[in-house]
Amino acid sequence: MSNVNFDLLERMKDRLDKKGGPPDDGGMEARVAKLEAITEYIQRDIKELKEDVRAIRTTDFRILFGAIIAVALGLAAIMAKGFGWL
Repeated sequence: MSNVNFDLLERMKDRLDKKGGPPDDGGMEARVAKLEAITEYIQRDIKELKEDVRAIRTTDFRILFGAIIAVALGLAAIMAKGFGWL
């Protein structure tokens, strides 16, 4: 037979059946509502951050692409002058 402590199981069941005990002291609804409101604010802020990152990526890509082309043309000019093509 298994060694089940029925007294412990009964105490645990009684604790779960009680209303207004330490985990649920009547303010649970208010705490959950507050957490839901905070979650909504966090979701809104994350959405704004994602939009900002997309805008920065587009701008940075254009600047980086322009810089790469400028450097490539500059190096081509230096090489052409060095080889006497210009």
